[in-house]
Amino acid sequence: MEQLADDLARIAGGPLDYNTFCRTIERSKQTSILWKSVLETASHRPSPITFIDACFHIGPAVNLRGTDLAVSYYQELLEELEDRISRGTGGIFRERFRIYWEGMPIWGRLRFLADTMAKMQVSLVASTYGHSWVFDAFDPNDPFYSTAKAYTELFTVRNERSKESFLLEMLKRFQVDGIIFHNSKTCPNCTNSLYGMPKRLSDRAGIPYLVVDGDLNDLRCFSQEQTLTNLEAFVEMLAQ
Repeated sequence: MEQLADDLARIAGGPLDYNTFCRTIERSKQTSILWKSVLETASHRPSPITFIDACFHIGPAVNLRGTDLAVSYYQELLEELEDRISRGTGGIFRERFRIYWEGMPIWGRLRFLADTMAKMQVSLVASTYGHSWVFDAFDPNDPFYSTAKAYTELFTVRNERSKESFLLEMLKRFQVDGIIFHNSKTCPNCTNSLYGMPKRLSDRAGIPYLVVDGDLNDLRCFSQEQTLTNLEAFVEMLAQ
């Protein structure tokens, strides 16, 4: 990464401003910690936020990380969510079941998923995708090393054993009743339903799972009718 900085300096026509780099890392860490706190509010019952909400609020953590604007955005959002917790206001009306969404969002069908889950009184309380933008290893006192450490700790680049341990902790922390795995056809690196993990995780956690076929972009891979049928059957099983 240090060598890359030298190469980029030649392309940009000027040296790296190390102090600006450190300040950016500091803001990035603040953003990550606040974003994580936002996501952690979903551990409350009822959850004041859903995975669908997080898909939109994730924007600053992805595109504005390292700026004052991202920090102030999540400070304000966190205050609102804490207020909702104090008033017992949930992300959906009458939370009945809590489900973990594992995998990428189906971006083109978020409205369908939001309406369907709310109608069935299901709160998608958490997802690995949201937590994949938490880089709490950032350290402005050691920006190069800490950045490398933060990116190599990501869930996506870890092995199956590490992923399962992470997911087991998440299932416990967010008190979920079941897991939905999104089998994203064009993004195998962010798809964890390919090598038997759903069954292993279900056996270890003692909760049921459902695999939904789809994609983050190509909606030809997604059947809304079949998904609705599967979701209804899954929730009925949870009810029984």
